[in-house]
Formats: sequence, structure tokens, C-alpha cells
Amino acid sequence: MNTVVNDCRDAGAVGIRVLLDPCGIFTSFAGHETGHALGLGHSFSTDTTYFNNAYASAGEYDDELDVMSCQNCLGRTTTRFSPGPPGLIGPYLDRLGWIARPRVFTFGADGATSSTITLTALSNPGGAGYLLARVPFDPGDLFHYYTVEVRAPIGVDAGIGPMRVSIHEVRGGVSYLVRSGRTAVESLNDGANQVSITTVSKNAATATAVVTITGQIARRCLNGYVWREARSSDHVCVTPSRRSQVRQENALAASRHNPNGGAYGPDTCNVGFVWREAFGGDHVCVPPAERTVARNENATAASRQNPARLVFGPNTCRSGYVWREADASDYVCVPPATRRDTRLENSLAASRREPGGGTYGPDTCRQGFVWREAFPTDHVCVVGSSRTRARADNAAAESRVERP
Repeated sequence: MNTVVNDCRDAGAVGIRVLLDPCGIFTSFAGHETGHALGLGHSFSTDTTYFNNAYASAGEYDDELDVMSCQNCLGRTTTRFSPGPPGLIGPYLDRLGWIARPRVFTFGADGATSSTITLTALSNPGGAGYLLARVPFDPGDLFHYYTVEVRAPIGVDAGIGPMRVSIHEVRGGVSYLVRSGRTAVESLNDGANQVSITTVSKNAATATAVVTITGQIARRCLNGYVWREARSSDHVCVTPSRRSQVRQENALAASRHNPNGGAYGPDTCNVGFVWREAFGGDHVCVPPAERTVARNENATAASRQNPARLVFGPNTCRSGYVWREADASDYVCVPPATRRDTRLENSLAASRREPGGGTYGPDTCRQGFVWREAFPTDHVCVVGSSRTRARADNAAAESRVERP
């Protein structure tokens, strides 16, 4: 990113360049335009009646706790170049890879339909708890979800007023602050998508909040599959054509039972048919091949269920790539073999440093090794070819990300 200060004529952002006007510069503007240079768009709200100005879209610039809404953001007084903006909202910090993986909670990824978690304020990253919660609900679009975050008047957020919980809807890579009328909600009940978010308590002293999330995403099928419904509670995921076939089998059930009963009582099947056994007590009579199909569906059920386990946020890798994970905030996408090598390099790090330190202090590498430099402070010692590979992976990073 390049920053240029011009001669009191114009200001803005074009690509990775930020143009600042020294005659009217203030940090809210500079931060906002820097966000654009980093690839961020404006933030919005769900209030479609709000128009910030004549050229703005509905809801645009309507997230007052986000620097990317800074034509309409809460600021703080600074010694120079006031006002100072609030920080970035969670969805945009997430997109930039500035929240470490262990500090992001993805609801339903563990198969739960209800979770109670503690969130700490984004401006208090040393606090206990998660920094961001993702709440997926749309099997057809894994980039469509809610997020939950806590904002407190600490540090860069000193000017926001009382601590609050913010809920955003993320769709199409854009963040929308969830409002009810003009009020930003701290809890919601989305009956259409069978998900609710409830702020249970807030603790201003610790800048934390306890939030309960409930939803059915863990029981939903992956896109392209539907519940089999051999009975109303049968939620094994199958193809739509297979569900149609199961419904036909149920409709034919009575005609395939031996009218005189038999060894298995009134559920005895006619010759050439067997019980389907899609679930315990399933005595619908089907050809033997169909029972085999049902058993196979049951065995593979987990692989077709719970879209939440595939929700990785805005830095999701394209097929064939995985996160490198040189550290907890490394979201660069690489081939799986590179991640394996990176984990091995991390485990060997201590053995490749010069005992007692050296020219570069305690991180000085032994002869034959160099810093990997997957990121500026990455001082894991590796062979030269690994550093070259890390640089190439960094250069190719954006092309390997699956964008909505």
C-alpha cells in the first residue's frame, strides 16, 4: 500500500494507494481510506430506509462502530487530526486475517444446536473468551451468516459510548449491522432461518459478554442433499431423487406385505422383498438392493450433514488448498504438503537456532538455515528453499481464496 500527501487538492483511495489532503486531514478519513486500500468496502446496516447522502445506497455508512462507515461513525478526541475513528468491525477484521483462528467461534461446527459462549471486546484482545462468533444458517451459501462481537470504550474504541454487543449479517462479502428500526439489536430471533442469538449478560469491568446461540444448522444437509424422511424424524441426508424413491417405497408398503402374515407376523414381506431397515423398526418391504442402499446412506450420513463444519469465513481456501498455519493468524492458502512441511518446521524451530544466540539475537539461525519469513516476525529457521516458497505463497495468496 502506498500513501501520498498532495497539495491541498483532493483525497481518497484508488486501488492500493491512499491520497491524503494535508489541509483537512483527520484520522477518521485516513483510516477509512486505508481500509479501502486494504480491500474493504463500506459497511452497511439492514435499515433500508437510511440514506447517508445522495450518492449512498440504502443502509450504506450506517454502522457507527466501524471506521468503514466513517461518514457516520462515532469518534474520539485526539491530540492531533481529530476525530479519531473507532476500530474495524469483526467481519472486516476477520477478512483481513487479523483475528487468530482460536479466537473465532463457529456455531454448529461441533454439531451442537445450542451453545453459550463468552465474547471479549475487539479492542481488548488480551481478555478471556472469543473475539468473534460466526453463526451460519444458510446451507446454500456458506458465506452467508451472522456474526456477533462485543465493543467496549477501550483503546481505539474509546469514543463509542457504553459497551454493547453488535450483530452483523454478512452476505456477498458485505457486512450489515442488524437493526430493528433505527436501533442496533443485541439479540435476535430469526424464525425463518431457525436461529436465535441472545445476549445473556454484559460485564463492563471485564469488557465481556455472555451470549447464547441456538439453531438447526448442524441438522441441515449440505447443499444438494435433502432429508430422506423414511419417517418424519428421519434426517439422514440423501439426494432428492432418493427421497422421492423412499416416499414411493412407503406408499407401496402395504402391497408388499404378505396378506397372510408369516414368520415375522403381519410385517412379513412377500417373497423377493426384505425390510428396508432405514431405522430401527423400519419394516417397509423393499427389494434387497434397496436395504443395502439404506444401510450405506446411514453409514455415510455424517459426510452429507452439517454445513457449519465447512464454514471457514472470508479466508476460505479454494479447492485443493488449505491454510498454511505458520502461526494462529496465518490464513495464506497453500497445498496440503506445504502445511505439513510448515508444521514440521515449527516443531524443529528450537533445534535450528544458534545456541546462545548470535548476530540476530536469540533467533539467530544455525549455519545453513534462514528465517522463513512467512510474515514479518516469522523467525522459524528453515532451509533457503522454504523461505523462497513462503514468499511465492504469499504473492499468490489472494488468487487462492474463495471469495463470495
